[in-house]
Amino acid sequence: MNRRTFLRGAGGVMLGLPFLESLRARDAKAGPADAPRRFIAFFMCNGVNMDRFFPATQYGALTDASFAEDRAIAPLAGYKDRLLIPRGIHMVPRGFGWDETAGDDHAKGMGCKLTAQPLVEGSQYPAGISLDQFIASKLNPPGKPALTLMVGAKVPNVRGHISYSGSEQPVTGENNPWRAYRDLVGVTDLDTEALERLTKRRQSVLDLVGPEYELLLAKRLSKADRDKLDMHFQRVRDLEVDMGNAGIVLPAERVAEIEGINPDTVSYDAEFKKIGRMQMDILALAIATGATRAATLQWGSGAFGPIFKWDGMSHLYNHHKLSHGNTEDDDSGSEVAGYEEMLFDIDRWFINEYVYLLDRLASYDEGGSSVLDNSAVVFMNELSHGKWHDFRDLPYVIAGSCGGYLKTGQYIKVTREADTVNDKDAPHNKLLTTLANAVGCTADDGGPVTNFGSFGQPGEFDDLKA
Repeated sequence: MNRRTFLRGAGGVMLGLPFLESLRARDAKAGPADAPRRFIAFFMCNGVNMDRFFPATQYGALTDASFAEDRAIAPLAGYKDRLLIPRGIHMVPRGFGWDETAGDDHAKGMGCKLTAQPLVEGSQYPAGISLDQFIASKLNPPGKPALTLMVGAKVPNVRGHISYSGSEQPVTGENNPWRAYRDLVGVTDLDTEALERLTKRRQSVLDLVGPEYELLLAKRLSKADRDKLDMHFQRVRDLEVDMGNAGIVLPAERVAEIEGINPDTVSYDAEFKKIGRMQMDILALAIATGATRAATLQWGSGAFGPIFKWDGMSHLYNHHKLSHGNTEDDDSGSEVAGYEEMLFDIDRWFINEYVYLLDRLASYDEGGSSVLDNSAVVFMNELSHGKWHDFRDLPYVIAGSCGGYLKTGQYIKVTREADTVNDKDAPHNKLLTTLANAVGCTADDGGPVTNFGSFGQPGEFDDLKA
């Protein structure tokens, strides 16, 4: 059995396995650096409270003081040694109409973020592939795209998409955890008998791969690997329970509830957090089991977003309105008193969800390192200062060193300008290029990627490399 494989069960069900050190030890070709490297985008819309987002300390090593309680990133303190926080990056094509391209600042903030390509007149979709799909085309099995997940409404235009398989080819994020999970375990190809076992008998996918699991346990596995398998299978079971308390099959009313999300009322969706955590569990399983080397998780749509009414928040206006501090999306209303504090609470909430994903990835061991250590999990945002639609000084947080390619435990100013709010020398396509090389992509000539996208500058951010 290959060290990174699938258990195959009745009717075509497949369940990926995490890295198993005992199986690698028998493979003479496998070495300590053999673990695959991955890219994950954790994408949030509408900008942040810039006054309280970045570390409270000077550039250099991250310390506990960097994550003071008045910082949105405070919940990340436990990961300080595994974080890289770059500062001074601006998006290309630039906003404010400074670069000739279709689309307004929101459209550019969504469509250009993972492509560094201009938006095309008419469709307003970017003229090139996004980083996640580029990585998948290079590193996934042939024909296997990046995993594209979403929380919230599917807006049918550039503001609802961050992933692209090519020029003007948006990849719509799956916002139904049930369908995403079905795709992950191969349930979509089940034969009639297996489907009956899952639906009428309420069996789990674990039941369907039971015989192969028993064969795996019969092998000479270490205690650590057996514990890892126990944890992995428990995660699958927990996810199934969360998705309906009935195996992997959701009750009809639950399916209807999730599938029936109305884009016009998604701001009021009380399931926003619950669906988000299901999606993160699915994402972590997919990455840990080798189902994909690249994934995106998009929370909401540009110039939109939910009304936050949970975890201590009781807002009256949606995320976009608060990002402008106005009661109307077009700024024609009145100022929302205390909106800066509300934005801070939203930023802190998203950081807590980011930590949830990091916890999941860090729990998978890969022989001395974790799935998180072998990944670059990038917290990124549509804009920096949402009120001004600013594309400069973008908020980025990178967790994981991607197998040692990136520096960690550092807060690094990558622009040479004194003011980080500039558009001079740190275009974000250089970050995309750095990440493409970090995961092991190569250019068509077999060498490193030298310039991702068609805007910006060639080369990597060398200051971010280990």
